[in-house]
Amino acid sequence: MTPATLGEKMLHYFKTAGCEGSEYKEDIPSFVRFAHTLGTTVGALRRFKEQNADFRAVWEECEEILCDRIIDGALHRRLDGSFAKFFLTARFGFAEKVEAEVEPFGVEILLKEPDL
Repeated sequence: MTPATLGEKMLHYFKTAGCEGSEYKEDIPSFVRFAHTLGTTVGALRRFKEQNADFRAVWEECEEILCDRIIDGALHRRLDGSFAKFFLTARFGFAEKVEAEVEPFGVEILLKEPDL
């Protein structure tokens, strides 16, 4: 299979999985399930991604589609919002905007015994 054919097949899978009329019945696309339909592993696909810039671009697009599906599912309450946030943060580095680092407020207490 050529890199272009593999990329087209993977992009088609991620765009259509779970959609009405799709041959893929799972609601959320998965790199693992896609690899298994080809009779290979995700590790093999990742290695191929590192060697081929065109396939890497398709992989990144598929990651964006996956994130979009998870976000959409959480917003429409088809998926648990807390788990969606955890997964997106852990897997893709999504995080809440962090305010500029400010030195934390502190209190210093000094105890002194009276002079006699």
